[in-house]
This record gives sequence, C-alpha cells and structure tokens, in this order.
Amino acid sequence: MSRDEIIRELDRVTTRLDTLAVNRIDQRVIDTVHATACRIVESTNDPQRPQDAELPRVGPIALAAQLTIVVRDYLATTTAASRDAAVAEMLTDLRRSLP
Repeated sequence: MSRDEIIRELDRVTTRLDTLAVNRIDQRVIDTVHATACRIVESTNDPQRPQDAELPRVGPIALAAQLTIVVRDYLATTTAASRDAAVAEMLTDLRRSLP
C-alpha cells in the first residue's frame, strides 16, 4: 500500500466523521477513533516524543482534526512500506466501523 492510499483512507474517514450527526458519535466511536489514533502515533518514528506522552481524548467535533494531525505526523516520517500498509489498514478498519 502506498502513502497515497493512506491519504485516501484518511480523507474518507474524516469526511465520514465530519458528516455524522453529533448525536450519532457515541462513546464507542470516540474510543475507536482514539485507539486508532494511538496506534498510528505508536507507529510514528519520533525520537523527540517523550516516552510517557499520551494522546489526549477529544470530543466528537475534534475527532477528524486529531486523526488528521496524527496521520500527517506519521506521513512526515520515513517508514517501511509494511508500516504504511498497516496504517492504511487501520484507517480502513476504522472507516468500516463507523456508523
């Protein structure tokens, strides 16, 4: 999978999140997006990130923005193609899990 596929999946997920009615974004959705974002952060090579750094939890309105920042940070690093494939799969799985 290429980085273009990561961007394409990110666009699909963020569009879905941005168009969901806020009352449809329940705690399960928030937790799923947060867990995916955390896994992407863990996949990001950032030697400057403190070991104890935690991704903050955000509300429904900020989910797409947080995910975009996390993915853009990931894309700004050099990674193996296998890691890119894993991130693309994470985003695809997230998109499929959304209401």
